[in-house]
Amino acid sequence: MDIKGNHGQWRTAIVFAMLLVLCAGFFLRSYHFSDWLHFELDQARDARVIDAAIDGSAADLPLLGPKAGGTFLRLGPFFYYFQYATGLVFGADPAGYATGVMLLSVATLAVFFLLVRRFFIDRIAIGLTAIMTVSLFFVMYGRFAWNPNPLPFFVLSGLYALLRSVDTHEERRGWWFAGAVAMFGIASQLHFLAFLALPAILGGFLVLRRPRYPWKAWIGAIVMVGLLYLPVILNEIGTSGQNSQEFLQAITEKSTKEEHVLIEKFLRDVSEHGLAALVITTGFEGGMFPVLRIEGNQLAWSCAERCDTGKWYGIVAVLMLGLSILAFFWLWWRERERIKADFLLLSGIWFIITFILFLPLSYGIAPRFFLLSGPLFLIFFGALCVMIERILHRHHIGKIIVTGAIATLIGSNLFFVVQRFDELSRAGSEAVASEPDRVLKERIRVTLEQQTAIVDFLESRSKEHGYPVYMKSEPEYQRAFKYLLAARSVDAPSFALDGVYRQGVYYLVLRAQSDHEDALRKYRESYTVGTRTDFGTLVAFELIPKPEAIIGERPNTESVKPPSVSQIPLRYTWREWFSRNQTVPVDSDTEDALDGPEDVTDESN
Repeated sequence: MDIKGNHGQWRTAIVFAMLLVLCAGFFLRSYHFSDWLHFELDQARDARVIDAAIDGSAADLPLLGPKAGGTFLRLGPFFYYFQYATGLVFGADPAGYATGVMLLSVATLAVFFLLVRRFFIDRIAIGLTAIMTVSLFFVMYGRFAWNPNPLPFFVLSGLYALLRSVDTHEERRGWWFAGAVAMFGIASQLHFLAFLALPAILGGFLVLRRPRYPWKAWIGAIVMVGLLYLPVILNEIGTSGQNSQEFLQAITEKSTKEEHVLIEKFLRDVSEHGLAALVITTGFEGGMFPVLRIEGNQLAWSCAERCDTGKWYGIVAVLMLGLSILAFFWLWWRERERIKADFLLLSGIWFIITFILFLPLSYGIAPRFFLLSGPLFLIFFGALCVMIERILHRHHIGKIIVTGAIATLIGSNLFFVVQRFDELSRAGSEAVASEPDRVLKERIRVTLEQQTAIVDFLESRSKEHGYPVYMKSEPEYQRAFKYLLAARSVDAPSFALDGVYRQGVYYLVLRAQSDHEDALRKYRESYTVGTRTDFGTLVAFELIPKPEAIIGERPNTESVKPPSVSQIPLRYTWREWFSRNQTVPVDSDTEDALDGPEDVTDESN
């Protein structure tokens, strides 16, 4: 049973408040959704995979998903299947592929409310959900397609179903357990850390809680996992376990990559959690923390100029997070009601497992990692609110302080969301200066609307001369531009310094605030720098081939170089797997000769 609280007018007020929250969440995530869409290297990579299936059939979907960042290990294919379904419904274009992620981000708010309502009173539960609704972190990750982005929905859904499965008032506990395993199974295909963390969280909770499920529930859970990982298993059969070998290698590489002692990693892990909590709860990205290290037997610290300006925000953030965690564990220690104790137990395991998992990666933690555990910071803040209300209960002083704190965090996040939206709105017309980004780690703001304007320009130049477009850009934008040009059937061969042809339109697209002279230097030997065209935060330089550098009219398309041998394990499509004796799988990440070597970097996980 998941009903708590009074009936009548109060219940109506809660429903009305949640509807307002969901509407606000939908508005913030869908406002100028297509125009301001984040569409870069990984999004173009995924779009190509889905385009092949849309143009062909579902049989052309791959059996494995994207690569885990910095490795050749591939995740499960669920995200591709999800994008394929949303593409069929909302359109086979970048915005259509991303709409499903946006809708799941809105649905995450409802699931989060149901989860935190198992412990917190409705007033605080609504407040925490409202903070999540306007959180700059969750808003921005809900506005574009990327395989880690749906994590909060499936993680929270799995946690909620798991709590329902141990509730003695529930009549269908076995179904809830099978549902929890299914949600965790999906989430484990979205991010490498989720693949490691969620089985540990599930196992730890079951060992400590020791629930009894009917045998049908266990069979159902096993069948769910088997179906979800059937494509992976089939690909392993076809490749003799290549991806499993990459999994073992990835674990070793990720755990030994940083050369720091354990105490340094622990301190860095603490500071990264504190700074992430600051961003997620307030939207403020200016917090920094001194670099702590062990020198001899002493603790030393250093703080550069940029760090010095934000160190006090970071220190306060770590202290507040520590206080919130102490409040959480104090509530856990004193709680006697079974439903509430289960919530605290599961949340505690969730935090401990993810904190330990982040420990060996502490010097390389990316903001997206906290899609796995970010809602915990709101739960910890809620625990602090409960403590304040219990300690300062006279004259409703605690309630007033808590209400003011929640309102302040909502207002703070809204301020920074509006600020980010303003930057996005001006990105196509001004060289917008952006502060250090602790959400998406963007150096500059670049929107799909802006990229489309550049592609319009390149297409017009190509039609004007009747020549193909040779375009080079920053690694994060190169593949996206090539994808958008290909979608318009614009001939855009690979741009190489040693291949200059007379019949071609040559452009170099750079960040407006970068060192243009340094970037152009290596091209001046073969090209004359022509007209500069500004597109806000990006700028396009025309490159005019020098007569002495020209090697021909056009490339000889009949003599195509054979594809290079890739270290990436083979990935079959369904069609290729069932005809694997006659065909060799072609990996969409490596088959495209249009991408330069810098484009193979994958930062998904």
